[in-house]
Amino acid sequence: MNITYSGHNVKITEDIHNYMLKRAQKIEPRFGEMQEFNVILRSEKNRFEAEVKVLAPRVSFYAKHKTHEIISALDGAFDKVISQIRKHKEKVKDWRHNVPHREVVEKLNPETSETALDVDIADPPEIVPASEKFAAKPLTVNEALAELHSSGETLLMFLNSDTRQVNLLYQSDDGTYGWVEPSFT
Repeated sequence: MNITYSGHNVKITEDIHNYMLKRAQKIEPRFGEMQEFNVILRSEKNRFEAEVKVLAPRVSFYAKHKTHEIISALDGAFDKVISQIRKHKEKVKDWRHNVPHREVVEKLNPETSETALDVDIADPPEIVPASEKFAAKPLTVNEALAELHSSGETLLMFLNSDTRQVNLLYQSDDGTYGWVEPSFT
Protein backbone atom coordinates (compact mmCIF):
# COMPACT_ATOMS: atom_id res chain seq x y z
CA MET A 1 0.00 0.00 0.00
CA ASN A 2 1.31 3.42 -0.98
CA ILE A 3 0.65 6.11 1.67
CA THR A 4 1.10 9.75 0.68
CA TYR A 5 0.29 12.89 2.61
CA SER A 6 0.77 16.60 2.13
CA GLY A 7 0.07 19.80 4.01
CA HIS A 8 -1.09 23.10 2.57
CA ASN A 9 -0.31 25.92 5.03
CA VAL A 10 0.17 23.20 7.65
CA LYS A 11 3.40 21.70 8.93
CA ILE A 12 2.95 17.97 9.39
CA THR A 13 4.68 17.07 12.61
CA GLU A 14 5.89 13.63 13.61
CA ASP A 15 2.83 13.20 15.87
CA ILE A 16 0.42 13.95 13.02
CA HIS A 17 2.39 11.66 10.71
CA ASN A 18 2.21 8.78 13.24
CA TYR A 19 -1.50 9.44 13.84
CA MET A 20 -2.25 9.25 10.10
CA LEU A 21 -0.29 6.01 9.77
CA LYS A 22 -2.10 4.52 12.77
CA ARG A 23 -5.50 5.40 11.30
CA ALA A 24 -4.49 4.07 7.86
CA GLN A 25 -3.44 0.79 9.43
CA LYS A 26 -6.86 0.53 11.06
CA ILE A 27 -8.56 0.96 7.68
CA GLU A 28 -6.45 -1.63 5.88
CA PRO A 29 -7.84 -4.71 7.73
CA ARG A 30 -11.38 -3.55 6.90
CA PHE A 31 -10.53 -3.25 3.23
CA GLY A 32 -7.34 -5.15 2.53
CA GLU A 33 -7.06 -4.46 -1.19
CA MET A 34 -5.96 -0.82 -0.85
CA GLN A 35 -3.41 0.28 -3.42
CA GLU A 36 -3.08 3.95 -2.57
CA PHE A 37 -3.89 6.07 0.45
CA ASN A 38 -3.71 9.89 0.14
CA VAL A 39 -4.19 12.46 2.91
CA ILE A 40 -4.21 16.21 2.29
CA LEU A 41 -4.32 18.66 5.20
CA ARG A 42 -5.20 22.33 4.69
CA SER A 43 -5.35 25.31 7.03
CA GLU A 44 -7.54 28.31 6.21
CA LYS A 45 -8.45 31.05 8.71
CA ASN A 46 -8.15 28.94 11.88
CA ARG A 47 -10.01 26.04 10.28
CA PHE A 48 -8.44 22.75 9.32
CA GLU A 49 -9.59 20.59 6.45
CA ALA A 50 -8.63 16.93 6.04
CA GLU A 51 -9.12 15.18 2.71
CA VAL A 52 -8.70 11.40 2.50
CA LYS A 53 -8.64 9.34 -0.71
CA VAL A 54 -8.43 5.56 -0.71
CA LEU A 55 -7.86 3.81 -4.05
CA ALA A 56 -8.45 0.09 -4.51
CA PRO A 57 -9.12 -2.13 -7.52
CA ARG A 58 -12.39 -1.06 -9.22
CA VAL A 59 -13.40 1.29 -6.37
CA SER A 60 -12.25 4.48 -4.68
CA PHE A 61 -13.36 6.29 -1.54
CA TYR A 62 -13.14 10.01 -0.84
CA ALA A 63 -13.96 12.04 2.26
CA LYS A 64 -13.43 15.62 3.38
CA HIS A 65 -13.97 17.11 6.84
CA LYS A 66 -13.47 20.64 8.25
CA THR A 67 -13.16 21.60 11.93
CA HIS A 68 -11.20 23.93 14.19
CA GLU A 69 -8.76 21.19 15.26
CA ILE A 70 -6.48 19.21 12.99
CA ILE A 71 -6.91 15.85 14.76
CA SER A 72 -10.70 16.09 14.77
CA ALA A 73 -10.61 16.97 11.04
CA LEU A 74 -8.53 13.83 10.44
CA ASP A 75 -10.87 11.75 12.60
CA GLY A 76 -13.94 13.03 10.74
CA ALA A 77 -12.47 12.27 7.31
CA PHE A 78 -11.22 8.82 8.38
CA ASP A 79 -14.61 7.99 9.92
CA LYS A 80 -16.38 8.97 6.69
CA VAL A 81 -14.06 6.73 4.66
CA ILE A 82 -14.63 3.83 7.06
CA SER A 83 -18.39 4.35 6.71
CA GLN A 84 -18.10 4.34 2.90
CA ILE A 85 -16.05 1.13 3.01
CA ARG A 86 -18.59 -0.50 5.31
CA LYS A 87 -21.46 0.45 2.96
CA HIS A 88 -19.51 -0.82 -0.04
CA LYS A 89 -18.79 -4.16 1.64
CA GLU A 90 -22.49 -4.55 2.54
CA LYS A 91 -23.48 -3.78 -1.04
CA VAL A 92 -21.00 -6.34 -2.40
CA LYS A 93 -22.21 -8.91 0.12
CA ASP A 94 -25.83 -8.29 -0.94
CA TRP A 95 -24.89 -8.73 -4.61
CA ARG A 96 -23.20 -12.07 -3.86
CA HIS A 97 -26.13 -13.47 -1.90
CA ASN A 98 -28.81 -12.27 -4.29
CA VAL A 99 -30.13 -15.38 -6.03
CA PRO A 100 -32.42 -15.39 -9.08
CA HIS A 101 -36.10 -15.30 -8.25
CA ARG A 102 -37.60 -18.24 -10.10
CA GLU A 103 -40.91 -17.88 -8.28
CA VAL A 104 -41.66 -14.78 -10.38
CA VAL A 105 -41.60 -16.94 -13.53
CA GLU A 106 -43.95 -19.40 -11.90
CA LYS A 107 -46.32 -16.56 -11.00
CA LEU A 108 -46.24 -15.23 -14.58
CA ASN A 109 -46.84 -18.64 -16.20
CA PRO A 110 -48.05 -21.18 -13.63
CA GLU A 111 -49.37 -23.72 -16.16
CA THR A 112 -46.49 -23.79 -18.63
CA SER A 113 -43.33 -25.81 -18.38
CA GLU A 114 -40.05 -25.69 -20.27
CA THR A 115 -40.01 -27.64 -23.54
CA ALA A 116 -37.11 -28.43 -25.87
CA LEU A 117 -37.12 -26.81 -29.31
CA ASP A 118 -36.69 -28.93 -32.44
CA VAL A 119 -34.00 -27.13 -34.46
CA ASP A 120 -32.49 -28.33 -37.73
CA ILE A 121 -28.75 -27.69 -37.39
CA ALA A 122 -27.98 -28.57 -41.03
CA ASP A 123 -29.49 -25.29 -42.28
CA PRO A 124 -27.84 -22.45 -40.30
CA PRO A 125 -30.00 -19.37 -39.79
CA GLU A 126 -29.16 -16.08 -41.45
CA ILE A 127 -27.99 -13.48 -38.95
CA VAL A 128 -29.06 -9.91 -39.71
CA PRO A 129 -26.97 -7.26 -37.95
CA ALA A 130 -29.11 -5.03 -35.75
CA SER A 131 -28.38 -1.34 -35.61
CA GLU A 132 -30.75 -0.55 -32.77
CA LYS A 133 -28.96 0.34 -29.53
CA PHE A 134 -30.43 1.66 -26.33
CA ALA A 135 -29.41 2.44 -22.76
CA ALA A 136 -31.30 0.05 -20.52
CA LYS A 137 -32.32 1.49 -17.19
CA PRO A 138 -32.60 -0.98 -14.32
CA LEU A 139 -36.11 -2.41 -13.94
CA THR A 140 -37.73 -4.97 -11.72
CA VAL A 141 -39.47 -7.87 -13.43
CA ASN A 142 -42.89 -6.37 -12.74
CA GLU A 143 -41.84 -2.99 -14.17
CA ALA A 144 -40.42 -4.74 -17.25
CA LEU A 145 -43.70 -6.65 -17.65
CA ALA A 146 -45.64 -3.38 -17.55
CA GLU A 147 -43.22 -1.85 -20.08
CA LEU A 148 -43.56 -4.85 -22.41
CA HIS A 149 -47.34 -4.78 -22.14
CA SER A 150 -47.59 -1.02 -22.83
CA SER A 151 -45.12 -1.06 -25.76
CA GLY A 152 -47.01 -3.68 -27.74
CA GLU A 153 -43.77 -5.50 -28.54
CA THR A 154 -43.28 -9.22 -27.97
CA LEU A 155 -39.74 -9.01 -26.62
CA LEU A 156 -38.00 -6.81 -24.03
CA MET A 157 -34.40 -7.01 -22.90
CA PHE A 158 -33.76 -5.18 -19.61
CA LEU A 159 -31.31 -4.82 -16.76
CA ASN A 160 -32.79 -6.53 -13.72
CA SER A 161 -32.45 -4.14 -10.77
CA ASP A 162 -32.61 -7.02 -8.29
CA THR A 163 -29.82 -9.16 -9.75
CA ARG A 164 -27.91 -6.57 -11.85
CA GLN A 165 -28.00 -8.94 -14.83
CA VAL A 166 -29.45 -8.58 -18.30
CA ASN A 167 -32.78 -10.42 -18.53
CA LEU A 168 -35.22 -11.10 -21.34
CA LEU A 169 -39.00 -10.92 -21.05
CA TYR A 170 -41.14 -12.19 -23.94
CA GLN A 171 -44.75 -12.75 -24.84
CA SER A 172 -45.51 -16.01 -26.59
CA ASP A 173 -48.14 -16.52 -29.30
CA ASP A 174 -50.70 -17.83 -26.80
CA GLY A 175 -50.42 -14.64 -24.70
CA THR A 176 -48.36 -16.03 -21.82
CA TYR A 177 -45.19 -14.33 -20.68
CA GLY A 178 -41.76 -15.86 -20.32
CA TRP A 179 -38.73 -14.64 -18.46
CA VAL A 180 -35.14 -15.58 -19.33
CA GLU A 181 -32.46 -14.94 -16.73
CA PRO A 182 -28.82 -16.04 -17.14
CA SER A 183 -27.53 -18.70 -14.83
CA PHE A 184 -23.79 -18.69 -14.20
CA THR A 185 -22.67 -21.96 -12.70
